[in-house]
Amino acid sequence: MNKLPEKVLKVEADLAKERGPLNLFALFEREDINRWDLVISAPWAKFDSETLKYVADVIKRHLTPEEMVLLARMVILPADEDPVLTLNAKFDVEHGEIEVNHPSRFGLPAKYGYIFTSRSAA
Repeated sequence: MNKLPEKVLKVEADLAKERGPLNLFALFEREDINRWDLVISAPWAKFDSETLKYVADVIKRHLTPEEMVLLARMVILPADEDPVLTLNAKFDVEHGEIEVNHPSRFGLPAKYGYIFTSRSAA
């Protein structure tokens, strides 16, 4: 495992410990640029400034500034919509790591990815 996924797994552990379970926590390398999207789905995660700031603060605990620029964006998704439902049906992992080749087959604009948590409605 290279350093970025290893450190992002620590971010996932902190989020779950501090805020509660996640439905999806994944890192996907974008097709268009060599940067990564952090994809999050959890009952507590809303697409608002409070959630984004909190997650960014946790990321800052574990990633260096050089590693942080490798992240293109944070994507917060509802648990009851695709691609979360599709990924939850295909992968079952919590606080682990599954490497995903061609995540585009799940409707994601990505060429590669890591799923750290994927579980049905938390």
